[in-house]
Amino acid sequence: MKKILSIALLVALMVGVLAGCSTTPPTAAPAATTAAPAGETTAAPAADGNFKVGITIQSLENSYWAGVFGEVETLLKAKGWEYTILACNDNSATQIQQIENFITNEVDLIMVHPSDPNAIEDYLKNARDAGIKVMVWDDKMTNTDLNWVLDNTKLGYTIGSAAADFVNAHYSADNKAQIAVMNYPQTPILLERETGILNALKEKADGKFEVVAQQPALDAQTALSNMETIFQANPDVKVVCSIGAGGDIGANEAFMSKFGGAIPEDVGIFSADATQQQLEAIVAGQASRASVGFEGSNKKTAEAVVDLYERLLKGEKFAEQNLFRPLLTIDAKNAAEYLADYK
Repeated sequence: MKKILSIALLVALMVGVLAGCSTTPPTAAPAATTAAPAGETTAAPAADGNFKVGITIQSLENSYWAGVFGEVETLLKAKGWEYTILACNDNSATQIQQIENFITNEVDLIMVHPSDPNAIEDYLKNARDAGIKVMVWDDKMTNTDLNWVLDNTKLGYTIGSAAADFVNAHYSADNKAQIAVMNYPQTPILLERETGILNALKEKADGKFEVVAQQPALDAQTALSNMETIFQANPDVKVVCSIGAGGDIGANEAFMSKFGGAIPEDVGIFSADATQQQLEAIVAGQASRASVGFEGSNKKTAEAVVDLYERLLKGEKFAEQNLFRPLLTIDAKNAAEYLADYK
């Protein structure tokens, strides 16, 4: 029998992240919050086709992934599909085993958010050879039916452009902004994102800033810890650029603590993902100033990805293997509009 991710556990995870508390950094083994080994709990029988879906993603320990896949689970459950949602916790060996289990269990579709794309290419080929549809999130891979991707350099450049505008408005060559970057260079697409951030800052605010720290952070707790360390060495850091939600949320918590909740106008965080917690911080006038989103909300992203699952499962052939997602900068001017979709 196929296992599903326990919704109660996922909700608990989401609550923990949204409360600003905390997530823990990825470990080599699957997170306890992602459910037990395959086969323990079965979703309701399929009503519109006995579709079985296996999903393995890099991590569920940040608010973006937890939020999106909470919504994905709701949609799959409503369709009556069987599904398994697992995190590999950035461990390619774990992800390979998960993919092999999906093949053995004869799922109809596998979706992967890769830890290491090169490590899983052959296993995705095995899945397709077995007649399984394969979709990859974030990476342009070969042995897939569809890659749902971002131009990560462009995404980073968009984040960096928002930060550069802020630097130009509040700093100068005589009063340079000290910037910290929350990155994750061990994942190639996130290294591309960081490169885009730095390129935009260099092109648009050259001479008005100095990058004084670059620390890896996917989750809020790691980012909070990083910021506490950064403040010890560089107490004048007031601008943070983050490759994702975790770095933004953790840095915002650090700034809120540092300034007693009264954020100076020259303090700002610029990031990706545009989760509910990030948008709430923007609307509240906290340190989070802008976040680059995609479809507009976790719900809209989940609807888009489940629609792609269904189109693949029903035999649709896409004109291009790589389907690019849109980019949308959300800041104080439009954050309330997009936040309303989370309610």
